[in-house]
Amino acid sequence: MKYLLFFAIVFTTLFTSCVTKKEYQELEEVKNYYETEAQSADSIRNEYNKLAEEGRQLEIEIRNTRLELEEYVVTNRSLHRSYQAVLDKMELIRMERDELDETTAYEKYNLQQQLSQQQYNLDESRDRVTGMERELYQKDNQLNAMEYDYTSMKGSIQEKNLRIAELEQMLSLKENNMDNVRERLNSMLLNFSRSDLNVEEKGGKLYVSLSSNLLFPSGSTQVNSKGKGALRQLAETLKSNPDIDILVEGHTDSDGNALANWKLSVNRAVAVTDVLTSYGINPERIIAAGRGEYVPKAANNTPAGKALNRRTEIVLSPKLDELYEFLSRD
Repeated sequence: MKYLLFFAIVFTTLFTSCVTKKEYQELEEVKNYYETEAQSADSIRNEYNKLAEEGRQLEIEIRNTRLELEEYVVTNRSLHRSYQAVLDKMELIRMERDELDETTAYEKYNLQQQLSQQQYNLDESRDRVTGMERELYQKDNQLNAMEYDYTSMKGSIQEKNLRIAELEQMLSLKENNMDNVRERLNSMLLNFSRSDLNVEEKGGKLYVSLSSNLLFPSGSTQVNSKGKGALRQLAETLKSNPDIDILVEGHTDSDGNALANWKLSVNRAVAVTDVLTSYGINPERIIAAGRGEYVPKAANNTPAGKALNRRTEIVLSPKLDELYEFLSRD
């Protein structure tokens, strides 16, 4: 499923007029935190795969246990037939002995010798039967223990299947929410040129890229009327999907001083955040961040490349709080 990999992002809004060294370091920590959260989202997928693999392994163990049960049943039946054959043989010997009683003494003596030998053999047979009965008893106990283990394993598999089904339902709901946002954004694209507004899907997230020409006058941090119109349409889409987290990232080209570019990117990200919240987006859903010139989309050695890099990206990702709570349950 194309949205099974999700990344959790905790929001921190940066409102500042300048970036000090300490704040620069804090921004680095925010970046590292995002990378850690991305790895955490991968672990959710791995946990899901681990649960599915455990389910398959338990199914294999159940099939093997069933085969062993069937083998024990066949053995039990074979032993029972052998025991019955011995009983039949004993009955036949007794009948033969009764007939021998009616013969002559000499014949009777010989027959008695034969009977003694046969009795000895019979005793040995009885001993073997006793051993077989003891073995049957032990195997019955083993069968009972295996049936108990089978029942326990079956219950464990059912519980894991329920957890997997619940997890899949949660993921499906979040995937549907992202599909709905994607569909509405595609409709929104019809009102703008590709150079001004573009939507990409990467790693289970949606990246809405707005050019600086669409949002800001040259060198300004105040959103113009055309940019506000675009942000209003975006806000309407996001308000109807409250389970989507929002990261607003400001980007610049490499012209000028790097620190000044970073400051500009931060201020523009904050300005876009202000506009979105003014249109009804809950501030708790949004984090603003400046990337400066350090995450370019194209090389900065051509005017076209620089234009692509001067942008504001709004990164949309599903909330993962419910998934974390679900996975932390016993």
